[in-house]
Amino acid sequence: MDAILSCKPETVEDYYGLLGCDESSSAEQIANEYRVRALACHPDKHPQNPKAVEEFQKLQEAKEILCNEKSRRNYDIWKRSGITLPFQAWLSLGDSVKTSMHWTVRSKKEPMLECSKPTFLECPQATDPTDQESPDSVPSSSDYCHRHFRWASDSPSSLLRKFRNYEI
Repeated sequence: MDAILSCKPETVEDYYGLLGCDESSSAEQIANEYRVRALACHPDKHPQNPKAVEEFQKLQEAKEILCNEKSRRNYDIWKRSGITLPFQAWLSLGDSVKTSMHWTVRSKKEPMLECSKPTFLECPQATDPTDQESPDSVPSSSDYCHRHFRWASDSPSSLLRKFRNYEI
């Protein structure tokens, strides 16, 4: 009970931060990050550092939890809940605390997607309508916008018509 009451948010272990990875990282990425950090802080490389063994054990624990699918799922639930309780203490409470905390858990963060094609958000209009380009010149970005991203003048689709008429 003292561990629960005396726990502060800054003392809670962040296994993702410890390994230098993210919630969206795969098990393979986590294992690779672990190898890099384990080689850097291995106790055999730093025999005069008394905290090297402790740091290495924390790295091992983080890797074991995050590479195991079930324990990682539990860790993610605990981490997103924001509760100031050590993970091991939360885990020892069993399923009773998990079912009573279902409302506090934030959703998993969305992965950032890279755009596969360039998109143009703004299409500046030409100031002089008499400016005509020769056929062998390279089209400007505004011409590209006008050719590829203009409103269709043909009749709207049936789905769009239903939407506008409040039918769906």
